[in-house]
Order: sequence, then structure tokens, then C-alpha cells
Amino acid sequence: MGFVLMKKCLLILFTAVFLISLVSALDITYEPHKLNTDLEFSYTSNNATTCNISTANTPYGVVIINQNSTRAGQTFNNTIDAGNFSEIGNYCFNIQCSDGESTETGSLCRYINYLGKQLSGARAGLYIGFLGLLILIFFLNFFGMGFLPSRNQRNEEGRIMSISYLKYFRNVLWMTGYFLFIGIIYISSNLAFAFLEEELIAKTLFMIFRVSFMMSPIIVIVWIIFIFASLFHDKEFQSMLNRGMFPQGRI
Repeated sequence: MGFVLMKKCLLILFTAVFLISLVSALDITYEPHKLNTDLEFSYTSNNATTCNISTANTPYGVVIINQNSTRAGQTFNNTIDAGNFSEIGNYCFNIQCSDGESTETGSLCRYINYLGKQLSGARAGLYIGFLGLLILIFFLNFFGMGFLPSRNQRNEEGRIMSISYLKYFRNVLWMTGYFLFIGIIYISSNLAFAFLEEELIAKTLFMIFRVSFMMSPIIVIVWIIFIFASLFHDKEFQSMLNRGMFPQGRI
């Protein structure tokens, strides 16, 4: 049953890698730029004496810029404030250049996303492959946990017959699973930021990652205290068993 489930998970993951790679190959966008950061760009004109950015076509409509370009020879430079890039999507800046007699127009476009770079099909495949590997290890981690004892060995009357130290490996696997979960959520949030224009899912995943990561020191400390306390009690019970005593209770 567990083997069949793992085969199905792997099939779904490989299918996802193929589909995302195909979508990435067909999705042609402008040069990417990172969300909420200043955009600096330059362009050249052989005859123009002045250039300016008049307007910008953005995901939330046409925005009036009216920014003069600084000139260095025949190169014109502009810096667009980060506040103009608050949403993911294509931004095209309309440029007007004049030589004093005639005016020419053009445009420069950028695709604004969370990462500030294009996630190619090959790179997406690596991300998805690594995510799939983490998910596989995550399931194997809890699958292997089922083969370990959860408590000390008891007889039919509930008396402890022997101390099972293998049960502590279950605690180790629980902690391993927790950090695997953090890694899975982190990679999933980055993939969501890269591929989804709607940020709600990506931000939710990233919030789960941040909360889980910030709680990890507390969880590790509590886990260590619990392990040492359990070991101390088991040592006491082992000593009692060595003296021929068989105490009752759940330890």
C-alpha cells in the first residue's frame, strides 16, 4: 500500500515538472525586474538632444511619469522609483526624444516579478525536482516511523517488561519531518511567487514558513528537554527492572 502511494506521488511530481517546463518555455515576457525596487535603465539616440519618460503602461493602468532623462553624450539615463512597481506584471515606459525640430517616440518594457529574474524551464525543473525529493523524503520519514515502537514493551496487564530505546528514534524522525516541512513550504512559496501573478497563495505559504521557522528554536529546546526527561525516567525504570521490580504506568 505504501509503495503504491509513493509511486503515485512520484508520477504526479514528474507530471508537474513537465507541465511547468512546458508553460515556462511558451511564456515569453520582457526582461525581468524585482518587485518594489528602483529601476535604472539607459538608451542611446544619435540625434536627440533631450529625452523624457512621458507615461507608463502598468498592470493598474496608465501612469503619468514626466521624467526628464539625464544625458551623457548620446546616452540617456533614467531611474524609476521603486514605489511605481507595487504589482507583478508588464510595465512599458513611453519615451519621447527630440532634436529640437522633430520628435521620435519609443518604449522600454520590463516584467516585474518577486524574484527579479526569469525562472526558465530548466531551472523550474530543478526547483520542482528538489521539491519532489523533499516531499518523497518527508513521506519516507513518516513511513519509517511506523516500524519503530512508540513506547516501552508491556505485558497484557500493562506492566513494563523492558525499556525500548528505539522509541527515541521516533522523536528524531518527528523533528526531521518538521524541518522537512519548513523546507517544502519555503520552496513552494518561491515557486508560487515565480509562477503565480496572484500573490495571495505565495504570501500565505511564505507566512507559514516564517512562523514555522521562528518557532523552531522553541520547539527544539522543548524537544531536547523532553528527550532528556524521558531518558532520565527510563534510566530509573531500567534500574527498577534490574532489581526485579515491574512497575505499572505509562512511561
